[in-house]
Amino acid sequence: MERQQLNELIEKFLNGSANEVEKQRLTDWYNQTNEQEVIWEGDSIDEKIFVYKRMLDKIRQHVHVSKTPVVPIYRKYLYRVAAVFIGFTVISGVYLFVNRKVPFNQSVKTASVVAQSKLIENKYLTLPDSSTVILHPGSKLHYTFNGKTRVVTLDGEAYFDVRHIASQPFIIHSGNIITTVLGTAFNISAYNGKKVTVSVKRGKVSVADMSNHILAVLTPDQQLIYSSETHTSNEQQVQTQKTIEWVSSDVQFSAVPFKELAEKLSVRYGVTIKFEDEALESYSITGRFSGTESLKVLLTALCETSSSAYKIDGNTVIIFKINN
Repeated sequence: MERQQLNELIEKFLNGSANEVEKQRLTDWYNQTNEQEVIWEGDSIDEKIFVYKRMLDKIRQHVHVSKTPVVPIYRKYLYRVAAVFIGFTVISGVYLFVNRKVPFNQSVKTASVVAQSKLIENKYLTLPDSSTVILHPGSKLHYTFNGKTRVVTLDGEAYFDVRHIASQPFIIHSGNIITTVLGTAFNISAYNGKKVTVSVKRGKVSVADMSNHILAVLTPDQQLIYSSETHTSNEQQVQTQKTIEWVSSDVQFSAVPFKELAEKLSVRYGVTIKFEDEALESYSITGRFSGTESLKVLLTALCETSSSAYKIDGNTVIIFKINN
């Protein structure tokens, strides 16, 4: 994408005028450039600083910090946080390959992840192709890339947001059905001994049985329920947002000490979070996240409203106080 086109897309994204196609173009570009420092080019040398401050001002319009330090954070605020850092930092989640960034188009890659059933926190994963997965506690996921096809085997429940790569289909085996996508967001529930349910939030997916017989092609707010016992399926209209409420269940909090919240995030993202300032540990935070945010987006929001900052060293996150 040319620099001028990129700048126009970013500007539209910031002022809220970008349509869904333009948002997807920006997302695709961002996923492809997450190894590079992105610089906003303006008419003057101070333009990047000006834009950065302008976006931060928009964030602060939606944040209120009371005299007793309770920090409310809402989805609209998180949307602005993502916008702030789209041009200035690299946002990434927990990678399957021990946080090492592996070039996607290399040789065959495989990995397996288990979300422990005894925990209440979901597991946030970023696949090597930049697709993201929220894995429900007690679920198992196995990922393979053979150079042409991205293949996942799921036992349990997971929410997928798949990066669009037309030449490399994304195929999920769950129960006795096969779900094929190119780029979309959807939920699959496939617990052993239970019916398999596929619910689409965005895009389009094709669902087939083990004989490759197409059961349905699902679009947003459509759901397919498949019985492995009777080999029958049923389609219905649903509110997918309600179906995936579990995705955000572990990132909804009210007056929670920062330290306690950090412990939950450590489990969710597979990192260790430490505080340099003990006063920050007791900082009370109230917030509502969608559950699909990367660790850096979430930390940025928390630190921005608590006058703190963070640094990442391998799998360790250190949060420290900053002077206003």
